[in-house]
Amino acid sequence: MQRRSFLTSTAAAAMPAPNPQFVKSICNVIFPADLPLEEQFRQTRAAGFSGLEIRMGRGIDINATKDEARRAADAARRHGIAIVSLWVSPALERNWLNHHDPAVRAKGVEVLHQAIDIAQTISAGAILIVPGRLGDGAKFLYGYQDTWDRITAELRKVLAHAGQAKVCLTPENVWNKFLVSPIEMRAFVDQFQSPWLQAHFDMGNVMQFGYPQDWILTLGPRIKRIHVKDYKLSVRAEQGRFVDLLEGDVDFKEVMAALRKVNYRGFLSPEMGHKPNAPGYLMEVSKALDRILAL
Repeated sequence: MQRRSFLTSTAAAAMPAPNPQFVKSICNVIFPADLPLEEQFRQTRAAGFSGLEIRMGRGIDINATKDEARRAADAARRHGIAIVSLWVSPALERNWLNHHDPAVRAKGVEVLHQAIDIAQTISAGAILIVPGRLGDGAKFLYGYQDTWDRITAELRKVLAHAGQAKVCLTPENVWNKFLVSPIEMRAFVDQFQSPWLQAHFDMGNVMQFGYPQDWILTLGPRIKRIHVKDYKLSVRAEQGRFVDLLEGDVDFKEVMAALRKVNYRGFLSPEMGHKPNAPGYLMEVSKALDRILAL
């Protein structure tokens, strides 16, 4: 059954209450890039979400002053919205932590320090990090072992600051050819032996070569934040594609069972892009997430 038909067929029924251990949130990439942050908070609350993940450059910049950050925090409080996570990755793309040049890596560390201060001011408990990439398309740039060693060394330089600010650093599993299995992510996190470096888990990103429920069971309490996405696998030996929630091959029933088994408690944030020709899309995503939470 297609997602729209599924939602329509259940519209007349009372929506089941989500398990209170999970909190509905959304990533602000679903909004137009130039939408004021206060309006994002308003629409987030109106659609039934309690939290918002903010991508830097979409309401808050890496060079935001403390006053600007405080105004953002005040706006979130006015609308009853928790700022779930701050995505620092856009600011790191020019300063990868696995770069050959130590000066470039040092700039990346400086970016993380800035982001920690902003996250503390806006009461965001986590910073989403994509710390580096192994290459650019088909072009190989940085070796895997060098990437592991350099990123590990650079993140250690900011851990004390993160702990003092009570802001968790959360590297995400993305298509950067790094930390490509749950065992690798688990080992990467465990080496720091710190509650201030955990995992930001994206369930859709693992589908091409893995299964989200397996990642969840492997990572367990190391998961600090979660992105909810769906993915449609190809029937041939080729790349699949991301699709709307409940239209792909993510086994959400098994995913939710795994989350309950590892006792994950916290935010679940759909990461869906903006659809300018679908004005009701935010509410559709909210309803789809309600159905997932009820599984």
